[in-house]
Amino acid sequence: MGGTCSLKPYLLLLLLSFLNVTTIYSTKPSKEEAVFFDGKFRALYVIGDSLVDPGNNNHLLTWIKANFPPYGSDFEGGKATGRFSNGKTIADYIAIHYGLPLVPAYLGLSEEQKNNVSLTGINYASASCGIFYLTGKLLGQCLSLSVQVNLLEETIEKNLKNKFKTQSELNQHLAESLFMTAIGVNDYVFFYYKFISANYFANKLLHRFLKQIERLHELGARNFFINNIKPLGCYPNMIATTEPRGSCNEHANRAIGIFNNKLRESLSGLKKKFNNTSFLYSDYFNFMLELREPSSNQVRSKQLNTTSPCCPKDYHGSLTSSCKRSSIVCKEPNNYIFFDPRHPTQIANFMYSIACFKERSICHVVKT
Repeated sequence: MGGTCSLKPYLLLLLLSFLNVTTIYSTKPSKEEAVFFDGKFRALYVIGDSLVDPGNNNHLLTWIKANFPPYGSDFEGGKATGRFSNGKTIADYIAIHYGLPLVPAYLGLSEEQKNNVSLTGINYASASCGIFYLTGKLLGQCLSLSVQVNLLEETIEKNLKNKFKTQSELNQHLAESLFMTAIGVNDYVFFYYKFISANYFANKLLHRFLKQIERLHELGARNFFINNIKPLGCYPNMIATTEPRGSCNEHANRAIGIFNNKLRESLSGLKKKFNNTSFLYSDYFNFMLELREPSSNQVRSKQLNTTSPCCPKDYHGSLTSSCKRSSIVCKEPNNYIFFDPRHPTQIANFMYSIACFKERSICHVVKT
């Protein structure tokens, strides 16, 4: 399961993606599209949950950690860093696309390291947490959305300000950096079923989310990479209890779909409200659905196991089943979409980057 044996499938995927006719464009891209798809950013600052947590939860009192094998088996050096995958996350591939170093976990950095790496980006994501402050707290400590934004503000005040001679230079750095979010699914896991109305819950959650986006804008963010919420109802730990067995929980997916639709509409409103601000909306929800049920032109995902996790390989569909040190693991993670019952494999994350940046089928610049 070392890193070298996983190169060939990656080359094959690259070839297939470049052959895809959706990569051919007849119209000239807008300025914003050129920046998001072909440009560069000074730094990448990441806000999120376990989908993009690079190891912040390693430093918190919580049961939700991934700092042990078999996690990280295909990461650089085969090291379990705290990423909830066998390898790189979507945040890692976004950094790679823009020519930036992999963004380190905030809680794993000394003050001196923060002063240095803050110029290229820091990741504040925390597994099990969400948009609501109390989400995930029953499982232990985690960094909620508002706390992550607080930490980013602290980074700007304590670390970034030391690196720039003037406020104008700092503002320019922030304006030329990318701020990525991938958060919200845990709010549905912990709190959705306490509400009668999916519409009411979506509005309440969206209000809290947009409030933090506005805070980021006040801090100086001008380029946003916003992932919508993933299809929770199609994940292995959810399809274990559906009828017929193995089918998606459509009730959960429909509820999340309401939030995602409102989110995209709201970003158009923010685009109109804020000057010189750009949003790239990433449809992670439909990306994962397409991997599960690929359309005729999606050759690369048809041979993947879309319902069972790689770890534990002997998955029997229990909602409480998880990947442990003692778990039996599949031999070929590149044949699976899910590494554990709740998180994607490195190959799925790599395919996400292809769909976003090469095919441009799931990532779209928000217009007013």
